[in-house]
Amino acid sequence: MSTVTLPTEPTQTNGVATLASIVWQPCLVFMPFLAMGGLLWLCPSMEGAAGYRIREELSMGNLMVLVGWYGCIFACAAMGQRLALSLPRLNVMARDAFDSTVFYKALTCLAFIGVAGAWMAALRNGVSVVELIKTQQFNLLKDSLYANYNHLYTLRYTTSLVGGYALYRLVFLRQVNRLDILNLCLMLAATAISARILIIQAVIFSGGLAIRFDDLRRVKTRTITIAALGLAICIVAFTWVRSAGSYRDYFGVENPLAMTFLEIQRYVGAPVQASMGVARMAAEQPSRGSLGNLIKYTTPTFLHPDALKVEDNSGGVAAQWYLHDVDIDETLTTNSAFVEMYGDLGFWAFPVVAWASFLMAAVGSYFWRADNLLCLIGCVVLYGFFELWRTFYFTAGSFTFMILAVLVAATAATLIKPVPRTAS
Repeated sequence: MSTVTLPTEPTQTNGVATLASIVWQPCLVFMPFLAMGGLLWLCPSMEGAAGYRIREELSMGNLMVLVGWYGCIFACAAMGQRLALSLPRLNVMARDAFDSTVFYKALTCLAFIGVAGAWMAALRNGVSVVELIKTQQFNLLKDSLYANYNHLYTLRYTTSLVGGYALYRLVFLRQVNRLDILNLCLMLAATAISARILIIQAVIFSGGLAIRFDDLRRVKTRTITIAALGLAICIVAFTWVRSAGSYRDYFGVENPLAMTFLEIQRYVGAPVQASMGVARMAAEQPSRGSLGNLIKYTTPTFLHPDALKVEDNSGGVAAQWYLHDVDIDETLTTNSAFVEMYGDLGFWAFPVVAWASFLMAAVGSYFWRADNLLCLIGCVVLYGFFELWRTFYFTAGSFTFMILAVLVAATAATLIKPVPRTAS
């Protein structure tokens, strides 16, 4: 397959690469968005625009509960990382263990099966794409898919892996071929039927590969700045197109920059509001929840009993149990792992998240050491830690399917075209 190679920039040391290599580890990767959420939660806001009207009071009680929660995650993840570094590596983790091109093609096949199957299933249920474009209600396409769901369709989430690798090749290796273009198209097709989070995942996976293989230093700080500025412009434009009417009608906001600020504040600040309120309840009221809900945090969602599954298939919060005790917009589905786990388990949530953090950090850090594309497993696990400020992603069906997809692709690459090993 022909590959177009673009001019590469000289390798250099830049602050972004240094900072990224420090933050990109299980015990720290969730901190930036958590800190951003805290700062935006403290910022003044128009009444109701941030997802709440009365900000929770910051007291010693709720602060200590949350410091204990995130401190527990940090400490246990750090111990998991240390354990992973002490374990010997498998032979399959060597750079020449399998052909990366065959691996990429195998992973693409899994992504294509998932996307094609999901689209065919959704369209078979009578949804008109033309009408969806006219009404700008592509969420109905996802609802149609779940009318008769097959777990095979979950393979569509693999597009964030192949899309991320395609972005990595394009941005950091300065290479592009038809397979990369196909995978970027598959990612967009999956995004249309699933969620915009797939694009964010792809960007994170791409950056993760650049950090792992030290390619982030190939990109000049100026280029990173321009790319960040371009992304910011896209976010402002998208926010204006999607939400300008609501902000204009409900809050009288006309400025696109102000709209974008309020949108971001609502997204990352609302989970902090919920966390502060629930932490206050944890400090002042008898504990709730029980170990009977432990299965929700120890098995993938596709194995959960029907009583635990979200009815609207959004992956969000079906019924926010704390609505009568915390001032927050009931239409929001943003939450935090702390709020959800405390609601289900009470203070048992602390040892459960401690064990999960230790185990996932050990698994992710171990595969992160791979000198080949098996390190994508580390990227997936690190993304799970990245999401901890708002959700417990480790039991999501897509999390399990992405890891299995990487293992299947690596096995296929090893069997189809084994690479001759050279004597060391």
